[in-house]
Amino acid sequence: MAFCPWDDKLIASAGEDEAARLWVDAGSGAGVSSYGVCRGHKDEVVRVSWHPTSKILATASADGSVGVWRVAQPGMETSASAHDPDGGTTALVDKLEGHPDQVYGCIFVGDGEGGAPMLATAAGTDLHLWDLERAAVVTKVSHEPVPVEAGSERWEPGFLFSLASDGGARNLLASACSDGAVRIFAHDSKASSAEIVATLPVHTGVLGCATTFLSGGNVLASMSTDGAVVFTDVRTMTPMTKVTSPCPTMGCCAVPSGDDGSIGSWFAMCGTDGIVRTIDMEGSSAPKVLIQATDRPVPLLCVAADHSGRRIAAAGKAPEAPQGTQGAGGLGGFGGVGMLGAKKTPSSAGILLWDAAGRS
Repeated sequence: MAFCPWDDKLIASAGEDEAARLWVDAGSGAGVSSYGVCRGHKDEVVRVSWHPTSKILATASADGSVGVWRVAQPGMETSASAHDPDGGTTALVDKLEGHPDQVYGCIFVGDGEGGAPMLATAAGTDLHLWDLERAAVVTKVSHEPVPVEAGSERWEPGFLFSLASDGGARNLLASACSDGAVRIFAHDSKASSAEIVATLPVHTGVLGCATTFLSGGNVLASMSTDGAVVFTDVRTMTPMTKVTSPCPTMGCCAVPSGDDGSIGSWFAMCGTDGIVRTIDMEGSSAPKVLIQATDRPVPLLCVAADHSGRRIAAAGKAPEAPQGTQGAGGLGGFGGVGMLGAKKTPSSAGILLWDAAGRS
């Protein structure tokens, strides 16, 4: 899930029902309401990413494609008709296809030549940079996976499971991978070329699942499904410290510091116990926990913070999910089937929202 950077009332979420959904936060504790649906994929949607200024949303899917959607700002939407089929809250602009596998990385990386929006995607062992003006790949980067013990992973070694950007601080992208390594890529200022600059084997023998940059882009946090989080100084590519969650984890995010949206030192993560835990990497404030206001907390798979860092949202599985299945990006497996090959059944789940005081 992700908060919209140009309208902080909007939230986008990915779902296993082959769609992404848009939500509006009414404010004043009134909760969120449905705003629109991005439906056009043939398998679950696993990632969503907003362009920082243009009113477009990218959705990455297990079907190997990425959708690019026009999104109307709340209050400015128009009614669809035979003369204006693209009216309404959302409209599909482009479908980016040709990825070698499921797309588990998707993030905008600024504007290229002529101001064209540039999108980075990760699928299989490949990183792609797309020029959205032409809906074409301008660069593809592949890598050599780190050898892993036979049978230790369901996925092929080196599968890219996340993609984070440092926001242009050093033009770095980072991905947590199925072989436990974190791969760091560098791209040029126009995001027209890229290369691997580091392979960090920081999660030995487990599946890497999430990455995010902190502290102005100087620190990279990487997470594995066993609950371990490693913080790496990307100025020296040296691991700094490691913390361990008390439960298996799947989602993490940086919490911006201030209205300018700059990358702060706060880190948030969520897991199977339904709790969001936050850590100040500079150590000036004590860790905090955000607990669901219910006696039946749902396991959480993703967490996001708004542009100012005043709100944190999380989502996950519905408590009624059939036993033996997993939600989108769940711990039992990725894509349309569970770890043992059982077909996953989509189930509805709500969005949880906390304010800066920790009220849900």
